[in-house]
Amino acid sequence: MEMTVSIKKILVPIDGSETSFKAANYAVNLAKMVAAELVTINIIEDVKQGGAIGLQAKYGNMRIVEAFKRSRKKTAEEWLMKIENAAEKLGVKAKSAILDSEGKNEKKLIIEYARKNGVDLIVIGSKGSSRFKGPWVGGFASSIIHQATIPVLIVP
Repeated sequence: MEMTVSIKKILVPIDGSETSFKAANYAVNLAKMVAAELVTINIIEDVKQGGAIGLQAKYGNMRIVEAFKRSRKKTAEEWLMKIENAAEKLGVKAKSAILDSEGKNEKKLIIEYARKNGVDLIVIGSKGSSRFKGPWVGGFASSIIHQATIPVLIVP
């Protein structure tokens, strides 16, 4: 049985961690080899109710919440632009998106984005920006593996 595998669009979630940037580097080079488009995304998480900013929001100070989100968006834009520029230098078509989680599960947002945008492969770092380090695949990457309906490539 012979099957043809076609990779036309590669998605890389970026969270600012070293492994997410390693995954992006791998994805850029893979995209160049297979002539695929690269899509990088970042998800701005909701403000946690128990944190200092969440407490401000609870008592009506939405300016601080908006300032937090603007700051996160600016940082995400810088990360994604670096990757887009690196891709374009290698002749890889690249675009990026910043999503607001709006209370939704971030893993499901990635899976949903991939499905809605015709992504053929997700490339993700083995461990994200959490403080817990170990020799195994992190919980976030593991969830993506188990929920995705397309191939997922894990970069250590």
